[in-house]
Amino acid sequence: MGGLARKATIVDQVKAEGYNPIIVDAGNLFFKNSKAQVGVTNDINKINADIILESFNSIGCNAFSPGENDFSNGLDYILGLDKKATFPFVSANILNARNNLIFNPYVIVNRDNIKIAFIGLSSIFYNSEIAILDPIISLSNIIDKVRSESDLVVLLFNANEEDIIRLQSSNIDIDLVVRSKSKQRSNDGGKKRLPVYSCGDRGKYVYRLDLKLSQSGLEMTDITSQNNIIANAQKRLERMKKGNDDINLKEFYRDDEQMLNRISGYEKQLETALYKLNNANNTIELTPYELDKTVIDKYEVLKIVDKGKEKIALIKGPQMPDTNGRLPGDPHHGHNH
Repeated sequence: MGGLARKATIVDQVKAEGYNPIIVDAGNLFFKNSKAQVGVTNDINKINADIILESFNSIGCNAFSPGENDFSNGLDYILGLDKKATFPFVSANILNARNNLIFNPYVIVNRDNIKIAFIGLSSIFYNSEIAILDPIISLSNIIDKVRSESDLVVLLFNANEEDIIRLQSSNIDIDLVVRSKSKQRSNDGGKKRLPVYSCGDRGKYVYRLDLKLSQSGLEMTDITSQNNIIANAQKRLERMKKGNDDINLKEFYRDDEQMLNRISGYEKQLETALYKLNNANNTIELTPYELDKTVIDKYEVLKIVDKGKEKIALIKGPQMPDTNGRLPGDPHHGHNH
């Protein structure tokens, strides 16, 4: 919950730089579990969901793709959240009992005469009230239409690993993926066909992606990824010099075929990465922000969070101190040191 007010501060900082950011979320936003909890726990979870929704309404959001956990309290509940939201829910493969899409499959956002499409998608999961179609097939069925209406296509994907592999192996024409359902925090978009970004599962980070588009339809080059490749290759080549910068590596290791192959490999990585940077048309650059205590909470959103916490406190009732007189919530509650 504490990250929401800090996220709002980061968004305000970006706006202060003169940008009009597009804010999106790829799912598993409202609940931590795929099944509803019982009793008081679930009442608290619903208040937390309301806090998140109201905070997102305040911060702003351009597209949200519901994931498995977001349906944990049933279809009617998430439809209620959708009704109260000031931002669009999108999903191209989640259907109701009448086999109709519950939400619009995508939304198009206009920025600086560039049309950016955000498609919602989820890997298959079980829920008795809804049906989830195969995500890759569903994406294939709409991609031509979406591509014809936009300059850039972004997939918001609540994805398991298998479906990410399937997507990378396909020839589906999208530009990048923002992913949930992953504990991994991306350092960049990776080295595969499509850049994929995930910021972990605990809400401790918010990711900023700076996109520059010069020509629609051309490959997106991840500047951060190429710079990481260059830094890694240079670091390994430097290690091989063993502190002597004047060494000619290929001459020094001329009798070691294995080392020569490694040197050639790193030099090829450097060459390829530099070529991509120098010839990039459309680029992405990643900046992660850790939502720690160094980020000041935005008062308006912190007020929403604190108001929700007051409701939770009423549900929990009086809190009993431990044997050391510490209340729950104290970081040392239950500890004897």
